[in-house]
Amino acid sequence: MYSKTNRNRPLTADEIYDRILDRIIKLELEPGQLISENQMAKDYGVSRSVIRTAFTRLRQIRFIEIYPQRGTYVSLIDLDHISDLLILRTAVEKEVIYEIFKFLGPETRADLVSRLEKNMKEQGKCRNEADYLGCFPELDSEFHKIMVDVVGRGTVMRMLDDSMLHVTRWKCFDVAFDNRIPEMIRQHQAILDAIKAGNPYEAQERLADHLETVTSIADRAIDKYPSYFRSYEQKSPRLMVLGGGK
Repeated sequence: MYSKTNRNRPLTADEIYDRILDRIIKLELEPGQLISENQMAKDYGVSRSVIRTAFTRLRQIRFIEIYPQRGTYVSLIDLDHISDLLILRTAVEKEVIYEIFKFLGPETRADLVSRLEKNMKEQGKCRNEADYLGCFPELDSEFHKIMVDVVGRGTVMRMLDDSMLHVTRWKCFDVAFDNRIPEMIRQHQAILDAIKAGNPYEAQERLADHLETVTSIADRAIDKYPSYFRSYEQKSPRLMVLGGGK
């Protein structure tokens, strides 16, 4: 069902892992959903041992939970964990903005602005997308990557890759739940405007506003989809300030 029809060989465990992970992140496999080795083996036309290998990797990065005698389930969305990851990402990207102003000369910064403006023009074409599955996600990632790469901090972000997949799953929920793409485009523009104005503090604040996506909708999301989420404890105002939130 999910394997390619033009293949002459079975899918590998790595390919199965990628496909199941993609379905989890896009919420095609819903949080809390029971998934079985037998059904997955049938879907992908492979042995249970191949599925078991993929499941082991998915468990290691906390996307599935395996309960002996009970079954395997897609992990619930852990908003406390998401909040912590967003604080970590905010800290890294605030440092990126500091380094943009500290170390880049006028010509390099002007080139950075030009590249961000080009990206923003493309984002505008995605304004009416209703979820995080169209063209916008790539442009969203590119906007941040342009800033990160210009100061040579790509390695730092790659260290967070597996963990940030949980943030991507949250975005797939969050963006569709609140139709957030127009807001995210406005937030990107505010970051760019602050960089163009030569105001690093304002750029950092607008970045923090952009990345703090949990607090404003957590209660509504849990009320509407209670089966999707682990129990969630709102952070104190002090912790939200330290994390760069509102």
